[in-house]
Amino acid sequence: MQALITGAVAVLVGYASSVAIVWQGLQAVGASSSQAALALGALSAGQGFLSFYLSYRQRIPLLFAWSTPGAALLVASGAPDFSSAVAAFLFAAALGIGLALLKGLSWVMRVIPVTLASALLAGVLMRLTLDALGQALQEALLWPVASLWLAYVLLRRLWPSAAIFCVLALVVGWSWWLHRDGLVVESQLVHQALALPAPKAELTTQAFEWPLPRWEGSVILGLGLPLFLVTLTGQNMAGLAAIKSFGYTANPDRLLFAASLASAIAAFFGGHALNLAAITAAICLGPQSGEQPNERWKAAAWAGGLYLMLACFALWVIEALAWLHPVLVLSLASIALMSSIASALQQAFGDQTSGQGFPQTLCLLTVLSDVQIGGFGSVFWGLCIGVFARVLQKQQAKLVQPSHKQED
Repeated sequence: MQALITGAVAVLVGYASSVAIVWQGLQAVGASSSQAALALGALSAGQGFLSFYLSYRQRIPLLFAWSTPGAALLVASGAPDFSSAVAAFLFAAALGIGLALLKGLSWVMRVIPVTLASALLAGVLMRLTLDALGQALQEALLWPVASLWLAYVLLRRLWPSAAIFCVLALVVGWSWWLHRDGLVVESQLVHQALALPAPKAELTTQAFEWPLPRWEGSVILGLGLPLFLVTLTGQNMAGLAAIKSFGYTANPDRLLFAASLASAIAAFFGGHALNLAAITAAICLGPQSGEQPNERWKAAAWAGGLYLMLACFALWVIEALAWLHPVLVLSLASIALMSSIASALQQAFGDQTSGQGFPQTLCLLTVLSDVQIGGFGSVFWGLCIGVFARVLQKQQAKLVQPSHKQED
């Protein structure tokens, strides 16, 4: 039961926090409503199959998701039509398959120690929590958000296995209350703001259009290459860091190959990219999904099964999730990730040796800064700065040791 609840929370957070971005991104590159719905269904099916099959096969929590940074990239891509965008999606997937076959990701992950990976994960999760609290204050939702945290703190001691489920029920209750009092926009305005069609009208009045790829060099390089890079650095590497920080061992190149191959298949249906999840994966990786680490794979498998079910009802899922208040959903994610944040911080700074936590601190602060340089996000730069600081620290240690030996 605990694994099912945790998996359901991961799915809810993953869908509700980013489905509007994916929908808008697909329509920004020229997808019709039926094509965007098909793409959303294909992405849901792909991440569901990968999460369920690989978690069951390897007996570790492996959760996959669509590329949210990639979806945001689509909004500003300026692709002339959806057919050329689909070709760029295929190109990005081919780059991922090529990197996996060359075993490039394994080499990158070997230079990242567990402590640095944990600091990276902690920064990603804390960024989400800070954003949720900041939005709650900006939108005058202090009391609803405070009630979620208070309920979790109290119920965590009285009924730990059901605490997050009760918080989910509160999110639904508060969303209903805010809608009733007119403190959030009505359903029709939500559809207009998110460009969401009415499901019944969509399925009955609009003809189906298959998204055939059309190869244009400028779009392939201008959209496909950035899509590959932001998915790799912003999602896959963060997901691998999450897996590593919780003590699980997985082959990075095999996971990248599986995600890229599934991305290529989804691209034929209009899906932009699939990758390892980071934030939602931490929900399934942490203690909240089970006391025994070797049993936590069941939470990710449940999440995969739920994703497969949701793939059959993509438009209806959008309709339902648009009704939930986004700030409350982010708060739910923050609460569900508290155990994971604590574990990541403990793993990152568990070594009390003087000066050993300096690279982790730089990595954590860079990720929290949310800096964007050269098209790469704070996760990429935090990782680079942390690795660079660690290399310098090792070189300094080597220079100090001989001088001590000479004095002796």
